[in-house]
Amino acid sequence: MTARLLVPLFLLCSALGGCTLDRSVIAAMPGGSLTATPALACAGDTVTIAWDTQRPRNPSFCAIANGNTPALQSCRISADCTAGAICLDGFCNGCAAISDPVRRMSECAAPSNLGCEPNLNARIQITPEPDPPLADASDIVQHRGERTFVIRETSNIALRSEVIDVEGQRAGVASAIGRIDLDTRAEVIPIDLRRIAANAYECLGGTRTWGGTRLEELFTRASPNMHLLSIHNPNGFAVVGNLNGNPLRLAARETVSLNLPLVGPIQAQPDPDFLRTLPPVQCTASHVSGSLPSAPLRLTAGCVLP
Repeated sequence: MTARLLVPLFLLCSALGGCTLDRSVIAAMPGGSLTATPALACAGDTVTIAWDTQRPRNPSFCAIANGNTPALQSCRISADCTAGAICLDGFCNGCAAISDPVRRMSECAAPSNLGCEPNLNARIQITPEPDPPLADASDIVQHRGERTFVIRETSNIALRSEVIDVEGQRAGVASAIGRIDLDTRAEVIPIDLRRIAANAYECLGGTRTWGGTRLEELFTRASPNMHLLSIHNPNGFAVVGNLNGNPLRLAARETVSLNLPLVGPIQAQPDPDFLRTLPPVQCTASHVSGSLPSAPLRLTAGCVLP
């Protein structure tokens, strides 16, 4: 269904005052982002929902055209502009004269040459509904913003818009008509959360390496109330390495208890004494033969009292 075909439909609905548009037949627009932080949460955490529709601007989207000036006018200095407008990024702009802040920001091009974003009316749905409910969850007209709520259990979060520009005034403008469907999730950790730091063996350019990783990559967007509680060596040999720059050594199948923030690097490799018991391998810039064992570690994180 094209934008031009939608115009008479919208006009007919306005005249009848009783019909609604089936949003399911309007394609969802590409792009846009919706995030929940922390994504790995502890019960009672405050989760921030952030969205950005990433819709392109266009002068045809401006209900108040030309930066609130009679016509789009280029300028070098504000003296080149009329009616008290100022020169902004090379174009005259009189948006400051609009008293209503929402109209000034959403309907008036500032600066004039950038154009405006399409009309928007959206809502945020959280399942299950939090207690207290999310404030200002409906009639969202901003294309980017944030909301917060207190999470008690794993929650699915959705941003759903009605049809962009329901008056059909932007017919013929690419990406003018459509809807926005964005989804994300915040997971509450019930007891603990386990990850594997692989520490995989590689021969790179003649150097034997066991590449490490970072805790914030293993536990992406975790709550600051989640800490690293233990490290377990599941291997039948001792490993050595470092955790946040501090020496790390674990005997075969040893577990150490910790209480550390989920930040910083962790790396481990087989103990040199164990490696000397293995058949030799070749790792040079010109020749590679054989392989050495990796040194995976099992990391356990959990929620702690703030």
